Amino acid sequence: MKRNLKYQFLIAIISILGLSSCLQKQIDIKLPPFKSMLVVEGYLEKGKPFQVAVSQTSNFFAAPDLNAVFLRKAIVILSYKNVVDTLVFNPIPDLQHLKWFNYQLKNKDTVPLTLGTTYFLKVIDSTGRVATAQTTWMDSVKIDSVKEVITKLNNFKSDTAMRAYFKDPSGSQNYYRFVAVDKSRGDSVRVDNYGSDQLLSGQVISLSTGHNYRHGDTCDITLYHIDNAYYTFLSTSELADNANGNPFASPAAIISNISGGTGIFTVLPESNRRVVFK
Repeated sequence: MKRNLKYQFLIAIISILGLSSCLQKQIDIKLPPFKSMLVVEGYLEKGKPFQVAVSQTSNFFAAPDLNAVFLRKAIVILSYKNVVDTLVFNPIPDLQHLKWFNYQLKNKDTVPLTLGTTYFLKVIDSTGRVATAQTTWMDSVKIDSVKEVITKLNNFKSDTAMRAYFKDPSGSQNYYRFVAVDKSRGDSVRVDNYGSDQLLSGQVISLSTGHNYRHGDTCDITLYHIDNAYYTFLSTSELADNANGNPFASPAAIISNISGGTGIFTVLPESNRRVVFK
């Protein structure tokens, strides 16, 4: 009896599979025509050459082509106060950080950055597309102190981290990006977080460099004082990345301060500390 039931079950499964194969139908989905848009990425940092990455979005189904993505014949203009600078093409990618800022100021010049000065960026590609953006320099928020914190896990093992302390300026909404790089392990990024002072306005804030450091390790700590545009760009980029390939996630759009394209143009005032674990 059990054997008959087993055979009947197998026959039923085979019949269902056969029926489903007969019911299969090829469906052609017509996608809307792809329209490429400019992508611009540029950061103003004290003491660092000003560079801009200019590229364009590519068709998801197209074969990878670096030359088709990064634009070589764009006009990139930085202006502020009475100064107008046209950037030149930079043919050398940054292989260490896997980035290509393909336009830079002549002679890799830096930009004088002063409190309250607004900087304007304009990009015109060879087809006539125009992307513009602006950002205003603000002061950095200084790291006041860094303290080593040792947490005892058991009688034989403990965990070591560093905590950076800084005073949040009161009276305005502030945003931060905090990065900790372990120089003793191939410049590995241990922490790269961003956030606002929404619940800690005017207070002393402490942030951790992460865990599992060893005696003698060197860590570079950077606190960026970022604006709302960059904070929004980072948070919406993360949402879009998390939604990519997830059938249960809602589609997320990246909010950019680039008019006529996408990307980010922003200032990055920073405070740095290098610490060695004892």
